[in-house]
Amino acid sequence: MLNKLVSKPILLSLMVGTLVANSVYGAKLVSKCDMDQNMTKINGTNINIKYPIASVSKVFTSLLAATTFDLNTTFSTQVFATPVEKGMHDVHIMGSADPYFNRFKMQMIISRLNEAGVKNIRNLTFDENVKYLHDTDAYMGFSVATGSRVVKNRRGQKVTVASKTYIRPTILKASLNYPPTDLVEAELKETKVIMADYSKTYLMAKEANIELFKAPRFAPAKISFLSSTLFKAPASAVKLYVSSQDVRTIIKSMNWNSNNHAANRMLVAAGGLEKLNDFYYNTLKVSESEFTFVNGSGQNHDLDGSGRLYNEASCSVVIRTIRALNTAVQKQKKQLSDVMSVMGVDKGSTVGGAAYTNSQTRGMVVAKTGTVGTNITLGGMINSTNGPHYFFYNVEISSASRKEENRARALINGELIKLVKQVRGVPLNYVMDNPLKDNVDNYDEDDAPEVTAPVEEKVDAVGAALAKDFAAAPKQATPPAPAAAKPAAKKAAAPAAAKKVASK
Repeated sequence: MLNKLVSKPILLSLMVGTLVANSVYGAKLVSKCDMDQNMTKINGTNINIKYPIASVSKVFTSLLAATTFDLNTTFSTQVFATPVEKGMHDVHIMGSADPYFNRFKMQMIISRLNEAGVKNIRNLTFDENVKYLHDTDAYMGFSVATGSRVVKNRRGQKVTVASKTYIRPTILKASLNYPPTDLVEAELKETKVIMADYSKTYLMAKEANIELFKAPRFAPAKISFLSSTLFKAPASAVKLYVSSQDVRTIIKSMNWNSNNHAANRMLVAAGGLEKLNDFYYNTLKVSESEFTFVNGSGQNHDLDGSGRLYNEASCSVVIRTIRALNTAVQKQKKQLSDVMSVMGVDKGSTVGGAAYTNSQTRGMVVAKTGTVGTNITLGGMINSTNGPHYFFYNVEISSASRKEENRARALINGELIKLVKQVRGVPLNYVMDNPLKDNVDNYDEDDAPEVTAPVEEKVDAVGAALAKDFAAAPKQATPPAPAAAKPAAKKAAAPAAAKKVASK
């Protein structure tokens, strides 16, 4: 009798504790799957149900880029300087698809202009393809003076203060066409910000045996937008250019710190959302029930309100996409680790921190993380004794608290450790490759490379080679669990009847 009296309050206490824990920590694994390189079978639960996949979306963007461009391709921002009167020039910047067109690249341009004797600029114009940001990797962000406004001070007096726009490129929530021309113009007018730390750039170039102009001048009398359709380069114009990093480095950089701005720009460069949808719906034969995309980054794309509009994909589609990316880069004599980060080795990347660093997985896993307000995700490839083994985990969270996000990552990490042990993971032959470094390699070249736009013939040809393989969905080894309740989300517009994009 005494045991019964004691056990009831203990049991009640345990039940209450469990209920409290579940209400505070609502993280639950809603979908997981894994498969080997041969796709002989797929293990998992809810493998064909689509959920928000967060920044694992960048793997899809990476695949489109890797099947569109040669990984050695660079994008060239071209500059035309036209003499207008004694000692004065008009300068026009013709933008490119470079996702990392930042202050460093502008400093390269300014140095080259000064070398060419272009020191006094009357009019500086730029076209719609110039997507300049002072810093393209600033996690904490930066502010730009975008105008002024009149406010009342504490004394009730009207005063004019600067209006500022705050930009955080890595976690950016914006349209695919961001930044708009008025913001680019505002940034270009901040000449002191553009020239900040030029001395560091000068020394960095010197270490690479490149001599920049030591004390360049940059003070345009006027800065304004000029559409590409209205600009015609005069015969007297001096032409120069600055190139981006190669596409391989851009993809690795984008995935390294999960850069939303770079991902959206890379998607646009590779043909845009229409091309991605055509690639998945028509070439790879994926249905809308398993794939719906709204941007290249995975960030919430509801830009007009407080709703939720996310990229969604099923577990099956995600791991087949990772496998397809591995195949695509291997066709160009690269490895998956050349475009994605290696867990526990690439320190500073999203898989190089404490959440996913341990002795059981270090150096054995190439992966991409994902975090949005509703889901924490991880997808990648294990280097096993039997070859590549692909996986994806999707954890639904009830709040975006740091504690619950960390709990979700711990849940994923536990699942991954078990899988690595099960498939006998082994370390890759890999040395840390931090791509987040500015590039001066093409500074002294005279002629811009020819390839500056997507080659549709290539994506069609490579896509056709992947399609048969991709469509051969493996048999599921275990039956799916009942579908978990999905978070309320603003539904993405259904894609228009997919049409085959004609090759040019």
